[in-house]
Amino acid sequence: MSFNYVFYPFALSLIFCLVLARLAPWLALMDKPDERKRHGRAVPVVGGLAIMSAYILALKLRGIGGNLYEAMLPVGLVLAVGVVDDARPVSARAKLIAQCVAAWLLLRATGFSLGELPVPGVEGGLPLGALDTAVTVFVIVGVVNALNLSDGADGLAGGHVLIALSVFLFVAQAAGRETEVLLIVGLMSCVVGFLVVNARHPMLARAHVFLGDAGALALGVLLCWFAIHLSRGAKPAMPPVLLLYAVALPLLDMATVSVRRVLQGASPMRPDRTHLHHILCLKGLSVELSVPLLWALNALIALCGLMLWRMGASQGVLLLGWIGILVGKMLWMRVWEEVDAPEAAEERREA
Repeated sequence: MSFNYVFYPFALSLIFCLVLARLAPWLALMDKPDERKRHGRAVPVVGGLAIMSAYILALKLRGIGGNLYEAMLPVGLVLAVGVVDDARPVSARAKLIAQCVAAWLLLRATGFSLGELPVPGVEGGLPLGALDTAVTVFVIVGVVNALNLSDGADGLAGGHVLIALSVFLFVAQAAGRETEVLLIVGLMSCVVGFLVVNARHPMLARAHVFLGDAGALALGVLLCWFAIHLSRGAKPAMPPVLLLYAVALPLLDMATVSVRRVLQGASPMRPDRTHLHHILCLKGLSVELSVPLLWALNALIALCGLMLWRMGASQGVLLLGWIGILVGKMLWMRVWEEVDAPEAAEERREA
């Protein structure tokens, strides 16, 4: 691996972000603030297009492909739906259907499905039988949606993607999968190029470009493809359940928010401001502090999953551990209570 291979995807992604940001008003790809989106000004939502364009071009220039063609159709589908949604909102049901179709296409292309549900102490787990495809589609759609829902603070979703790719990079490197290492490093470089103009840092007070639904959905499907590719074959490099740890915090947050909405009698797909990054801001933490904190928490959970796996924990134990973290988070977040802004909570106490 040369420096040029690491640098070119980064540079291409950054350049595409800056160029597409200029074209965004003419492409109608501008995210305008409203009662739920409080970023103060219209921001170009071209990060996903920039990352995917830079990634494909960089791989073409280097002649690296591997089995990535398996992901092209499902990634292209969600990318197209995401671009349309970024330009003119698409209903949640239509996006969900597109994600299910993309997940099914990914399974058809890879020939993969979860054959059993890991259970501690049960050799081989519980067979899923005819439900294997449905359960696998459910997991993929969950991961894709979780990443999309985490895209609510500058740099947050991009950082979560980097953490997940770091897990896969460790796995691929340990297994000697050279092509997969190159594919992962190339995508990581593209994401870093995007984060230069998305995550807050001393030279950037607010995001210049947003990832958008197109980027979040496309990257989510790519993460699932990497997980499938590394966990299939005669000598799998990792167990499929490790994907849950790679994108742990987005999945845990989505599950908590969905349960809270259901307990309140609302649709789990209803948008609101009760995600963890919103709650931290309500508690007084700035985006500059809350986003790195959430990155660190996600990285810590991912590291715990990696350590358990390397220590020989079975898939059943890994799944049970992840469920334990989920239950602990729901109890800590008091999932049965509504989320109030500090002013509303104070008024409620006074009443």
